[in-house]
Amino acid sequence: MSASDNDIEKQKRRHRGPLIGIAVVVIFALGYMVWWFGHEVSEGNAPAGSAVQIDGRTGEVETDAQQGSVGGGDPASADNAPAPPVTAPAN
Repeated sequence: MSASDNDIEKQKRRHRGPLIGIAVVVIFALGYMVWWFGHEVSEGNAPAGSAVQIDGRTGEVETDAQQGSVGGGDPASADNAPAPPVTAPAN
């Protein structure tokens, strides 16, 4: 069922204030979220123990941080080479 007397201009006038209020609150919330995210990024702390690296293969603790790949500075080193494919034994 619909209302018998629909005055669109009257409805526009009555809804203008609440819609403007909703828009202001949404803009404020988005601005606050952007500020908060920027603050968290700029004031963040480094993870504890970030200077200590543990070798996943041996479990040894390495105190000097590695630059680049797992095998060292050279991405094409033998440590970084993919494992050879597994083949079935010949009959």
